[in-house]
Amino acid sequence: MVRKFIYAASMASAAMLAPALGLTFGFAQPAFAAGKGDRAQAAIAAANGKIEAAVTAGASTEVPERVAHAKEMLATAREAVSAGHKEDAIAAANRASAEADAAIGEAQKHKAERMSATTARVGAQAAEANQRADAAQQQAEMANARAEHAEHSAQVSAQQAQVAQNAALMAAATPPAPPAPAAEVKTTVTTTNATTHHVVRHRVARKQVVRHRASSVARTTTTVTQKVN
Repeated sequence: MVRKFIYAASMASAAMLAPALGLTFGFAQPAFAAGKGDRAQAAIAAANGKIEAAVTAGASTEVPERVAHAKEMLATAREAVSAGHKEDAIAAANRASAEADAAIGEAQKHKAERMSATTARVGAQAAEANQRADAAQQQAEMANARAEHAEHSAQVSAQQAQVAQNAALMAAATPPAPPAPAAEVKTTVTTTNATTHHVVRHRVARKQVVRHRASSVARTTTTVTQKVN
């Protein structure tokens, strides 16, 4: 009797729980399926956003092949979700996101390399410009030095010319000196009269007589005075 009661109670409880369990199990599968569809749509939206970010970052110019591949994967994900292949859609969308991330990273790398090269080139150009500026400054300093030297030489020449001009003016203003007195030149002419002796010999048979003849030379002194103008 007791066993029959327990069995009846158990059957009644099962009957009462059956509708509730059936309701629960009946909605569990559609809810899970709806979850996959949401995840697929979320993955597609995330991939689309990353692709747009890659394009904004310039990846379509830097690495156009990667951006094109990411777009192809996104299109595949959309086709898969439309066909009800939600797992395939999620996988394709994830691959599209990964490709977009790679495109962004590679584009940033290319930009960094170009920026580094540009910085190096600008630095080299700046150094070269500084060298040219230093050389130009040195040339300007040398030119200034030459100009100062030329100006100093011109000033010295002008002073010398002024001194010469002043001397010429003073010479022109000074009356000429009177002529010097004529010099007297004395010329002395001396005439000398000398006395000479001539010996005349006569032959005599017995006696030799010698006669001497004297000649005189007169000495005359004459003084002539000349004036030289």
